[in-house]
Amino acid sequence: MTSIPKSLEAILAADWKADADLASLRVIATERSLDRIGGPTAQLRQTGIGRCPEAPLSHRNVRVLLTIISPHEDMDKAGTQLEGFVTAALDYLDTRFQHEDATQVAYNDRLAYDIPLIITASKE
Repeated sequence: MTSIPKSLEAILAADWKADADLASLRVIATERSLDRIGGPTAQLRQTGIGRCPEAPLSHRNVRVLLTIISPHEDMDKAGTQLEGFVTAALDYLDTRFQHEDATQVAYNDRLAYDIPLIITASKE
């Protein structure tokens, strides 16, 4: 099984570059906490691997957390900025990936939204 977060990083970076509402998001797949948020950022982290009930012998469900982070320290500006990004990201994800609702969270001293994704991947 290849790195799902890295594969997803390449897909989102390419697709979002062509989307005016998402083009300014920097997409990065990393397990580490990002210290410096210089611009709007979408971080991908793998959070789990489980059984795929629909195809238990050939596939796994890989859980990935997409976190969209605002660089603004002013929470009102961050909230306004994130509303546009999160709405556009959900519109994009709706037709391509299984996902849960976006939840507002704190990311270090920044405002962010978490969107849990479930990616079905081949065991090979």
